[in-house]
Amino acid sequence: MQKPLALLLSALSLPILVSPAAAQGFEGAVGEFQYQHYDDGAGFTVDSVEGYLDAAWVFGRMGAQVGLSMGKGVDSSADIDLPQYRGLTGHLTYDASDNLRLGAMALIDNVSEDISFYAVEALYLSGPLRVEGRIGDSLDTDDYSLVEARTSYALGSALTARAGFSVNDFGADSNYRVFTLGAAYKVSDQIELYGDVSRHRYEVAGGTTFRGELFYIGVRINLGGDDTRLFSYQTMY
Repeated sequence: MQKPLALLLSALSLPILVSPAAAQGFEGAVGEFQYQHYDDGAGFTVDSVEGYLDAAWVFGRMGAQVGLSMGKGVDSSADIDLPQYRGLTGHLTYDASDNLRLGAMALIDNVSEDISFYAVEALYLSGPLRVEGRIGDSLDTDDYSLVEARTSYALGSALTARAGFSVNDFGADSNYRVFTLGAAYKVSDQIELYGDVSRHRYEVAGGTTFRGELFYIGVRINLGGDDTRLFSYQTMY
């Protein structure tokens, strides 16, 4: 994965270094950085950092978006190997209307070597309301599917409330559910700060269930162009 990630990072940085007007078909680019703290409520904790970089291009109603995700565990209460994550995401998009963007997404990563997946997705924008959702399935196995929805509502020019829900189903082996609530605050037209709390529920074969909470703070930076219509898929590892 190292060479593809390096090539993608170079490709994504090109439209950022030039003006949107000079980049044929360039729509927008955004970067995010998060600090996360996971607590299972029984004494086990993990701290990690994650970074995301996405850029999109449009050609009439059609378009494309590519994304790079990287994450690293930095501390834990237990003596474990801290996780690392690298992923590449691609989206083909179609603007059905000024309010509705449809997409087809594919992901490869270094977490689940036997699972790369695809999804159909949609993004709806109407005034202060933003709703994004996707349904996915595995390219490699019958034992994986994804359902995800995210929404946000602007409570003025700066403050936004946000929520999300996702289900990662691994068939008879396990399923992983996440419910998130949070808020974001725009410091400027280019920079937005946010904080969220996620409730995680992981159920494995045999009926054993693990629960925990993930707290994270982050910053979202507009790196050029219009980033309001970019899909915001982020993998949780």
